[in-house]
Amino acid sequence: MRAPRVDTQQVDLDAFESWLRGQLAGPAFAAVVSVVLQMIRALFTQNAQLRMRLQGRRPKPPSERFEVLDRQLAFAFAVPTNDVAPAAPTSPTGDAPTGEPEMKPRAKPTPRGPIPKGLPIVDVPNDVPASQRDCVSCCAPMTTVRYRPVSTIEMIPGRIVVHRRLDEILACPHCDAMVCAKAPPSILDGGRLGPTLVTEALCSKVLDGMPVERQARSLQRQGAPVAASTLGRSIASVLALLVPLSERVLARVKASVHVQLDATGLRVLDRKAPAGIFRDTLWVLVGDGRWVNFAALQSGDADALEALLEGADADSFQCDGTSVTNFVEKKLKRRRPGCHSHGRRRLVEAARLGDLRALEGLRLYRKLFEIEKRATRERRDVHERQRLRERESVPVLDALRAWVLSLAPTVEPKSKLGEALTYLQRQWLRLCLFVYDGAIEVTNNRSERELRPWTLGQHTWLFVGDQTHATRWAAAYSLAHSALAQGLNPRAYLHAVVAKLIAGHPHTKLDELLPDAMLRAQPELADPLRAVHRETAATEGSRAAA
Repeated sequence: MRAPRVDTQQVDLDAFESWLRGQLAGPAFAAVVSVVLQMIRALFTQNAQLRMRLQGRRPKPPSERFEVLDRQLAFAFAVPTNDVAPAAPTSPTGDAPTGEPEMKPRAKPTPRGPIPKGLPIVDVPNDVPASQRDCVSCCAPMTTVRYRPVSTIEMIPGRIVVHRRLDEILACPHCDAMVCAKAPPSILDGGRLGPTLVTEALCSKVLDGMPVERQARSLQRQGAPVAASTLGRSIASVLALLVPLSERVLARVKASVHVQLDATGLRVLDRKAPAGIFRDTLWVLVGDGRWVNFAALQSGDADALEALLEGADADSFQCDGTSVTNFVEKKLKRRRPGCHSHGRRRLVEAARLGDLRALEGLRLYRKLFEIEKRATRERRDVHERQRLRERESVPVLDALRAWVLSLAPTVEPKSKLGEALTYLQRQWLRLCLFVYDGAIEVTNNRSERELRPWTLGQHTWLFVGDQTHATRWAAAYSLAHSALAQGLNPRAYLHAVVAKLIAGHPHTKLDELLPDAMLRAQPELADPLRAVHRETAATEGSRAAA
């Protein structure tokens, strides 16, 4: 029988099955093995092509965890001849693998915690029905012994009310003299929206990504005649009060020892632009992990960023491999740590496209990140973390470097794996700086996480009105994210700060309104979610130590 044609575009499995059954009965076993391998390689190629097609259709990026990635790579046992197959793992006893995934021990369920003490308690009576209040045996009426409390967390929906201010007017009984109570400070003179409502709308957009138009419709459904334009103007007045305070946050970032930075795009309405929209560059600066500043710059080049960082005292500026930040080393003469997440991400992209040679690098990165995870779980300080890196991370980096140098000459430079290896070689000195300082992060993921709420929110509110409002909204994000970094409830913090600014807080004492000062003055502003996370981390650390 004639051998079936092996085509990567269209695999004829029926013809292959009939040919295989006919050959197994004959002596041409070697030819059968050869054709089977060709068929498997064709299926592998077809599977890789399908993954490439689906790459751009996913609504969200797939997981980059090594275990998930390893399961996604189908037909990993049949690698094309120009690839290097990873060695199959063996058990500690030297036996062949069973093929079954290793099952982790099931964690004990977390016990239900007590109801938080700060929440108000509303007693809801639940009396026994009248038909059951008499004794079944002697028919005598039963008396109440006690009430059994059962606590559930409930929500009372917000209400829109009208505050009618009653200004007292005094008149002299002997002459025409009159005195009227002075109106308290407000957002807009003669405005109809109260400061609490406007501040809550601002928080809903900054923290939850809720567009102003959608909030106005929600208020209208509750019976409040609030137009979107009216709500927007009131929010803009509050944002103008926050800009000087955000400049104090920027000063704290510049005074930090270690700064992390990253950027994304920002759409700004501009009638002079050809498409009516101008694209700003939104930079985020994270200082010592405690101060976060957003800056909307009209230009995305190095000069604009250098002007923003003028006067910064930081010893290191951690970012990705972009050429925009080359002035950090050339002009500022500061350290510029690299980001291992960017290096690993390129290896993940190469592996998803079917190049299994990238898996060895991903295995080494898993070891490197596991060391950092263990240091965080054990709550090691910067000195202990640095010693741990010198002891355990350096050998992993040496192995990663050796793997890159040995594989680079055999990889096509313009392939995904070639681009990943080129990135690692060019950024290698920067990628190793974290070993010498325990305060430097192994990745720049912190700044990327700070940008995520802005990026997700931009999918709903699409753009900002002009450059002035871009700067003002960046100020609001700076204060909210700095409050989160300092352990404050950002919504409560913004309400407290706006109330003080409207009341006329002096600009010479703006440092008193920064998150760290507000937390010392008003401990009730602390974020309860942060306390829960600390308790959970402490519990996990004690379990790991045990």
